[in-house]
Amino acid sequence: MRRFDIGAGGRGMLNLYLAARASIEIPADVETNLAAFLEAKGLVGPQLPSGEFPPGPEVRWLFSQEAHDALLPAELTFDALSIERSPRPRFLPEAVEAFEDAECTVCGDPLDPDGLADELARLSLFSVERFALTCPSCRTELSLKEIDFGQPTEVSCFWLFIEGAGTTRLAPKVLERLSKLVGTPLVQVPEVIDSEGEAWVPPPTRRGGRGRRRGRD
Repeated sequence: MRRFDIGAGGRGMLNLYLAARASIEIPADVETNLAAFLEAKGLVGPQLPSGEFPPGPEVRWLFSQEAHDALLPAELTFDALSIERSPRPRFLPEAVEAFEDAECTVCGDPLDPDGLADELARLSLFSVERFALTCPSCRTELSLKEIDFGQPTEVSCFWLFIEGAGTTRLAPKVLERLSKLVGTPLVQVPEVIDSEGEAWVPPPTRRGGRGRRRGRD
């Protein structure tokens, strides 16, 4: 798994998904246990009527020492945290229009971003298993696992959603504890929404290029 150490900075808002793989069955009491842990550590405040949790008085300890060294104290926070469960698998991140750098893993050529966005959007109506996209170069019919999105992605039925995070650099011990409470390792999936509401993908490490927004050069 590639490692992405990014912050939203001037680009816009950074969101993070901490997702369990869809094949893992998550016990019914996990939400309660996660909320109790996060509140006990002061990482979140009491749950709001909306179902979200605000940052708590000790929210800075959600982030790693690297984040403490690189960022200002005021940046070590988030806007809101929620615990999400879906009755069927969902593709994450949900900003599916963002993947302009996606490639076919069979031939290595880029995929049509508009066609990919359309197919990903259909996942809200159909099961993940029915996803299929034909590579315009080699004509291979690709499943989700056969697409290189240039960043971590996940198909999940259960995740924590951290909205407006200051950075992707979360504390390893906190991630380890959250994973233990869920009963499976959590995959960290970033999503950046720029100031105009467009999605931005972190620069792919495979080519060293810059991340691109849809509709931008």
